[in-house]
Amino acid sequence: MTLPAAPPAYHWCAMPKSLQSFLRELRDEAPEELLHIDKKVDPNNYDVTAILEHLAQRRRHPTTLFHKTLNQRGQESQFPIVSNVFGTRERIARAIGVRVEDAGMELSLEYARLEREKVKPVTVRRDEAPVQQVVHTGRDVDVAMMPIVRHFEMDLAPVLTMACAMKDPDEGFYNVSFIKIFYRDQPDYCAISIHTPHSERILAKYMERNQRAPFVAVLGHHPAFYLGALALSPWGADDYHVVGSFLGEPCRLVPSVTWGSDFMIPADAEIVLEGEIVPGAREVVDPFGEVTRHYQAQCIRQGLDVKAITHRKDAIMQDVFSGHQEHWNLGGVPKEGTMFNTLQRQHGCIKAVHLPPSGCSRFLVYVSIKKEREGIAKRVGMSALMESSFFNVVVVVDEDIDVFNETDVLWSVLTNMDPSRDVDVLKNQYNLFTTHMLYQKLIIDATRPLDIAFPTMARVPESAMKRIRLEDFMEGI
Repeated sequence: MTLPAAPPAYHWCAMPKSLQSFLRELRDEAPEELLHIDKKVDPNNYDVTAILEHLAQRRRHPTTLFHKTLNQRGQESQFPIVSNVFGTRERIARAIGVRVEDAGMELSLEYARLEREKVKPVTVRRDEAPVQQVVHTGRDVDVAMMPIVRHFEMDLAPVLTMACAMKDPDEGFYNVSFIKIFYRDQPDYCAISIHTPHSERILAKYMERNQRAPFVAVLGHHPAFYLGALALSPWGADDYHVVGSFLGEPCRLVPSVTWGSDFMIPADAEIVLEGEIVPGAREVVDPFGEVTRHYQAQCIRQGLDVKAITHRKDAIMQDVFSGHQEHWNLGGVPKEGTMFNTLQRQHGCIKAVHLPPSGCSRFLVYVSIKKEREGIAKRVGMSALMESSFFNVVVVVDEDIDVFNETDVLWSVLTNMDPSRDVDVLKNQYNLFTTHMLYQKLIIDATRPLDIAFPTMARVPESAMKRIRLEDFMEGI
């Protein structure tokens, strides 16, 4: 199978951005970033995640396109699967128009800029919406036709891991969040696990009124769509407007099959599952291997009546490889730039912020500062901990330490830190994630002390680094 050719031009935009336009870009501009698996795989038997795990163990994180898949009935599926789209910061940079060589702090700051912008979506007719080229309703609805991935050995069931949209019944704005959908071996019924604040708040309104809540799963779109959905938007912000900022063009919307213009869906998605959350329906969800690499504990959540499945004729189903590099990137990049801006406004000495994969890009933060007096590192550390309930440990280093180079950060900890004064444990603190730190948080000041004589880190002169070019001395660089 080859990637489909570019679609014909639309009336307002030469080529609306989509998952397939992004894959074509990788194919043409960075083919080493796109891995094709042509052998048949069974997602329900861990084939997909086993291949991705083998790649991860070799420190390879390519966008991986599985061309031949089996559906939930063990039959050949019409849908390929793509995973690991967000496996590197460089691909995230590419998705939102940042140079791949600027995939460090520059990427995070551009993300923070984009999340403040808004681009109003546009509405298109159904015959202009690729996601409604094929429509399944009524008895034709069958969730089992999709090649849903079973990720880890103790997972309760195969899980759809992509973002879903809900609409506030009072204010009418759309919230798009990553929500898990558990396959239930039924053609038109699933279980869902909602644990994002805005989605939970919207759901509560419907449940309190004993009303069915419209719910849409977007199972494939341009990566910028999902990056926009992850922006730290305040309550009441319409995520379709934020998504347009990241796409660099208006998000094209189309009336849903189930609710018409009362609920708009992304026209350029690959596959959309439309359903209603049923008041009073309770389903067991989890365990599931989550972002922290632990299993999320089993709990009771909601049931979902699936009303329609629509898709492109040549649709590709997207999945996120939970608890691995792309999952961590999806959480880390959106927070770094916003956190940098907040800390810089407070302290004025911040040089960079990074949420490293070693902490699942959730509960460990590295901050570099220009240190001009003792005590400032601790103040920065305390401020950083307040930025998210995710954070358990903050390490503050000097401005000449690259927070994106963990070897340098750990070197700084091991050479600059005095445990008796530079490590602070905050007790009785709320921790969102399950770790053995329980209700404690940690601040480590790994900056060089200014109040005693202390050696300087050895380095090659900056003038020499700028004067010498490897290309002048070596071939093939």
